[in-house]
Amino acid sequence: MKLGTAERSVAEDLLAQLVAIRSPSGEEAACAEFCAQWLLDRGLDVEIVDRSVLARVTGGPGPRILLNTHIDTVPAGEDWLDDPWHGRWEDDRLVGLGANDAKGCVAAMMYAAATLATDRSFEGELVLALNHEEETTNRGMEAILPRIGQVDLAVTGEPTGLQVVRAQAGLGVIVASWKGHSCHAAHVSRVEHENALLSAARELAALPKPHVLAGEHELLGPSTLTPTVMRAGERHNSVPDLAEVTFDARLAAPHDVDECLAILRTYLPGAELWVRSRRLAAVETPADHPLVVSALKHSNKPAPIGSNTLSDMALLPGIPAIKCGPGETVRSHTANEFLTRDELHEAAVFYTQLVPDALASSASETLGGRSS
Repeated sequence: MKLGTAERSVAEDLLAQLVAIRSPSGEEAACAEFCAQWLLDRGLDVEIVDRSVLARVTGGPGPRILLNTHIDTVPAGEDWLDDPWHGRWEDDRLVGLGANDAKGCVAAMMYAAATLATDRSFEGELVLALNHEEETTNRGMEAILPRIGQVDLAVTGEPTGLQVVRAQAGLGVIVASWKGHSCHAAHVSRVEHENALLSAARELAALPKPHVLAGEHELLGPSTLTPTVMRAGERHNSVPDLAEVTFDARLAAPHDVDECLAILRTYLPGAELWVRSRRLAAVETPADHPLVVSALKHSNKPAPIGSNTLSDMALLPGIPAIKCGPGETVRSHTANEFLTRDELHEAAVFYTQLVPDALASSASETLGGRSS
């Protein structure tokens, strides 16, 4: 299947319009309204949930598949050569904020949903979620999930070069704090005190650089634990009585946040430790699952891969899911990010073909006993 001239124009115009709408994380309302109206005009059942868009296309009886991506972007940086929101195709590419991450996915998924809504010849239901605040809090996905109900399959749209990601690393955030006793910096030679900054520094110095947990995941590689933020003191003339360090843990099976806590207790005996976040756990779908097999067939890729970058896929534990979309992850969050025409066209075809095939394969596997 290839897009004809008219179909290409629809997909390209849609991406240009999406990029031209400013939607930094937290300010997605205008983009959500545009997406909702575009989908309504093409016969989909649509609702806006906060600043996310939820749409449905129902075929015959069968399983349910979720296509999800995000409409928010990071802020524009300082190095853009042109207006980040001009939304114009120039030669073979559209340069603009969000073109790669992830409005190319938005446009391709919207195109696929509209195409499938024209005849509804597939078995099952397509649920399309275009989420807000993926770049910051993931609250868009959290708001959408209760409205969706149980789904059988899921595809998260992120720039992967249409590589099929079946395993995504998780994130744990741990905070260590050291308490001391303050005094005026002018009196440190004669007043009893305990400098929390120095207490922290002494223990932190013993940490491996970087700390790599034993054992590697076949697709995601090693799990890592590293300090990323340190706060201590507010004034130059006062000895700090509190120091805090934040640790970023990128985790894959068999490792988890509790193992990281145990490691840190060994190296940082003087610190109090608490977990700030463990909700974005690692997720993985078996290589032989029908969704993975179908995605590889329609993306024309030889094998699935893993990804250490986070996405809303992390909020789909227990659901067979993949991450796959147009564009390249290395372009994300960079000035002058872009998407090419071919990348957009290929993704539009990919999602359009994947949905009915994955639903049919999943239904066959369930009837055959795999999911019984």
